Amino acid sequence: MSKSGFLALLAAGIFATCTAQAQQQPWIIKGGVGYLIPKSNTGDVDFGDGKVGVEFDNGWGGVFSVGYMFDEHWAGEMYVATPFQTDITFKGVGEGEADVLPLTFSALYYFNPNGRWRPYLGAGINFTEFSGEKPNQLHLGGSIGPAAAAGIDFLFTRHWFATLDLRWIYVQTEVQANGSQNDFGDLQLSPLVAGAMVGYRFGGRRPPPVAAPPPPVAAPVAAAAPAPAAPAKCSDADADGVCDADDRCPNTPAGDAVDKYGCSLVSRLAVYFDFDRSELRPESITELERVVQFMNDIPTSTAKIVGHTDSIGTEQYNMALSGRRAKAVFDYLASRGVSPSRLQAIGMGESDPVGDNATDAGRQLNRRVMLIRTDGGR
Repeated sequence: MSKSGFLALLAAGIFATCTAQAQQQPWIIKGGVGYLIPKSNTGDVDFGDGKVGVEFDNGWGGVFSVGYMFDEHWAGEMYVATPFQTDITFKGVGEGEADVLPLTFSALYYFNPNGRWRPYLGAGINFTEFSGEKPNQLHLGGSIGPAAAAGIDFLFTRHWFATLDLRWIYVQTEVQANGSQNDFGDLQLSPLVAGAMVGYRFGGRRPPPVAAPPPPVAAPVAAAAPAPAAPAKCSDADADGVCDADDRCPNTPAGDAVDKYGCSLVSRLAVYFDFDRSELRPESITELERVVQFMNDIPTSTAKIVGHTDSIGTEQYNMALSGRRAKAVFDYLASRGVSPSRLQAIGMGESDPVGDNATDAGRQLNRRVMLIRTDGGR
């Protein structure tokens, strides 16, 4: 393949990648370092004095890729490297060198697209050119062949991630002398390329919002019946409008909307979670036992258990994680005798933070569960 033909393929690949499914799914760019590892026995050449074994040394180079997610699993990718500089040994004759420039177009499949760890496999076609051959009389022809990839992404944030991958590319080149049509033999490098890259995901439309109930605070308050006025001379220590003698939930936080028993219609439970986890902490059990006692004291009460997360990770992943956190609380209450028919568990993802996601303390506050009365205090 000529140099001009190679450049034309490069331009065509960039154009195809940039126009396919534009503005519908996120772009992915990566850049880093790669290590070229040719096969140990690349073949023989014959310069007229008998066959000579040839070996290519390993070489370093920069690697770069542009990808496009067609859906949550499938992506198209263009992968290119700055020239890998490699030394060539012609056994018993001498040494040379050449720059290896591979260009690969692949389809990639991601197995865990919404997780923090995202392994993938891929296959495609590779175009490789050689340049800077030495001695100057040496010419190595271009190559076209299959390619395969395997790797894993690790998410730091919603956009930034790191990648480790290993690629195999088929490379077979004809050995000639400049200005000559003589073919001295074919060499098959078919190298592995190990890479470490940093990536950034951007562009496209945000995923459609997941259907969710009305905002937690507004819904129950709107449906709540007005709190009964406290008798003129009764004691009301928490000032919730319900006499202490009738108050089944003393020490209600100031400003909370309450039912006729003096119990809050919306409660932020003191139930928090470790990063990326949905298991209940031991210190949460006391708070959950308080909820069990409340549900037993008010047998007509029903509630919605709403899980939340911080902002690290994708929106889809956090939505699923918040649902698992709500389900953990649901399962505990059900195991303690609260009828599942009185409970509903939903996840709100990262959509309703109460703390600053830029700090550890704020993110901890956001990894929480809310209890929202759905019986309206009746």
